[in-house]
Amino acid sequence: MATTTGSLGEPPPSRFNPSNEEWILRIAQLQETLAVGPTDIAARSELATLLEQLNQLDEALLNWNAILACNPNNLQAREGVARCRRRMARPIQSNR
Repeated sequence: MATTTGSLGEPPPSRFNPSNEEWILRIAQLQETLAVGPTDIAARSELATLLEQLNQLDEALLNWNAILACNPNNLQAREGVARCRRRMARPIQSNR
């Protein structure tokens, strides 16, 4: 699922309004995909976005940081980290 970046204060909007069962199923599918290919940036981005939308900020942040470990210049992941940290009231730290 391709996402577009929303404002830095919110995760990108979902293309559909799934039920709880659909959220759980999609998250499970993404986790299975990542178990086989942990560097799948598209799957990890979608998972992080869904977790943000579910207010699971610690898990979302973990996934955004995993993307940055593979691709430090990934803008979507950098914005995701900033959103999560802001919503969690944690300061943003430089990777330098």
